Amino acid sequence: MLNNKGKTNKAHSFIRINFYPITVQEFEFKIWRKPYQGESKEGSFQDFCRNSLPKQINLDERSDYWISFESGEDFEEFVCKQNYNHRLTQHFLFHLLLQKVKVNLRENEYITPRNKFRKILYLVLNENTQGQEVVWLEPYFLHPVDKFGFLIDFKFRKNPSIPFSRTIQRLSLSLDSNYRSNRNFYGDKYQKVQSFLNNYSQKIFPLSSNDIQFQITKIPHDLPIDNLETKKYVFKNNNTDVSQYKGLDKNGPLENIQKNIVLQFIYLNTYKYLADDLKKALIGDLYGIAFKGLESLFKIKIKEIKDTMISDYSKRNLEYSIKETLTLKQTENNALIIPILIAHKEDSETYYFMKYQLLKESLPLQVVTSQLLRKKDNLKWSISNIALQIFAKIGGKPWQVLPSHEKGIIFGIGQAHQKSDDEIIRYFAYSVCTDSSGLYKKISILGRSGDVRSYLEQLKDNIVKTVEQYLNEKYTTYVLHVPFKIRKYEINVIYKAITEYANQKEINNINFVVLRINTRNKFFGYAYTNSMVPYESTYTLLSNTPPSYLVWFEGLQYHRETIYKRIAGPVYIEFYWSNKELSKEEEKKYLQDILNLSGANWRGFNAKSLPISVYYCQLIASFIKKFPEEIENIESVINPWFL
Repeated sequence: MLNNKGKTNKAHSFIRINFYPITVQEFEFKIWRKPYQGESKEGSFQDFCRNSLPKQINLDERSDYWISFESGEDFEEFVCKQNYNHRLTQHFLFHLLLQKVKVNLRENEYITPRNKFRKILYLVLNENTQGQEVVWLEPYFLHPVDKFGFLIDFKFRKNPSIPFSRTIQRLSLSLDSNYRSNRNFYGDKYQKVQSFLNNYSQKIFPLSSNDIQFQITKIPHDLPIDNLETKKYVFKNNNTDVSQYKGLDKNGPLENIQKNIVLQFIYLNTYKYLADDLKKALIGDLYGIAFKGLESLFKIKIKEIKDTMISDYSKRNLEYSIKETLTLKQTENNALIIPILIAHKEDSETYYFMKYQLLKESLPLQVVTSQLLRKKDNLKWSISNIALQIFAKIGGKPWQVLPSHEKGIIFGIGQAHQKSDDEIIRYFAYSVCTDSSGLYKKISILGRSGDVRSYLEQLKDNIVKTVEQYLNEKYTTYVLHVPFKIRKYEINVIYKAITEYANQKEINNINFVVLRINTRNKFFGYAYTNSMVPYESTYTLLSNTPPSYLVWFEGLQYHRETIYKRIAGPVYIEFYWSNKELSKEEEKKYLQDILNLSGANWRGFNAKSLPISVYYCQLIASFIKKFPEEIENIESVINPWFL
């Protein structure tokens, strides 16, 4: 056990990644291979993997081969060393693992997912009507330490026929046994994995190949860590603060709204008492809630509060309420109208109908659930976030973050493809554009077509057009944030078009970087702290080729180490492409901008800790999937309606 001094030192120097090395790191294994000659993997080659290997002894002369771990017709025997091809060695370790579990475990004790892109195995610890508690294993090569081993983590696999519930959240460790946010999330996950390693792994390890016995270590591997700078927020007159709320309260918003505001409350007759509470809360006059009010905090003027009461949420009544909104817009043409709908939490149909219809009129909508309003404790913590969303939706800019790149533009790329029987029948892509200070710029439609070639051509042309626009505004750094689900050939089209454009215009002084950001990834880490939670802004290098990192967007605070809620795992960030070779310090600046963007979220004070380039795209995708058809004027709506 480390003493307190040792624990503190190590907490700031290392993190235990969820990687467990095997005990033998230099070895040979036998394969059978056949030269690849352009054959499709479908049909007779679907059970083989394709990898690059040395032709003979000379490691520099390589070729692609179809590879099997069993002898076959027209396949030659070849002795492979572990460093000939890291991916192939991972396939080999998975082959040994699968062989072992098929011999030692019953069929209901393990699961091999259908997704063949990941060599992953689930081992079932417990099973009930809700689903299965599993520990998963995946072979991996950890580049910084030059070691093979297995990524291991705990997961709860929900039964597809069971609806999502708080019980599922508890079984997934998101909630604790009292159904509160699980402050011990990291410790609980670690104990699940350690319990598996101590009580279960002997059924699987060692893995055997000829005379080699591959045992697994039971302690996760250390990686050195570093820290990014604390986020700083900029308010009126360029005043800064490390707190969003305190900075806003003390300095006022970065950019105010000059027009007066009209609040239009839309609600059922039976919700009148809830609407009255919400009105009082928003003006800072509800007993038991300390919120100062929209006018005081955001320095705006509420001209009028209007009520539109309806008997039910039928289409006719909703259309009537929208007509009332449009009438207000015409009669109050010197004021900004914000409709505020009070609806049942489960009534998504009303929510999306109203959002869609008002958005077609370039009007925002604020929705507050009746469940939230019924619980004063919940309203007490939520009212400031509701007010913040209202302020941003009507055009106010509450704050920006202090950027690393002063003249940088960031494009978050999102997709909302339509599928039928797992086939894409319509391609749709868009970008959320912000500058590196987190100021929201616009949404751009990048491509929409039923034909993939037409879609990719649109994607290329529209991104180039957008870059051209900001080149004219003297921006010098352009960064694409793309999710992992975007296909590689799509990204290839994008950066090829950018390089062609830059060459044609003889532009040599711009930086163009493509970053792949995955918020749902296979990595986790445990700090040397009492809670096992790392400090916020901790990061560690996972690979140099390509450069990839894990970054903790939330965690312990240096001035306050008490945990009050579940802390999310790390975000995986890969430097997918750059038009210039980046130093480690330059990579750190790009990481810093991504971290900063998590603080530019105007959906709430201390809102979800994701960069807005990713989070805003997720929000927009959820709307587009629910809307009956695409909104033609989505690009012309200048304010962030999706908050």
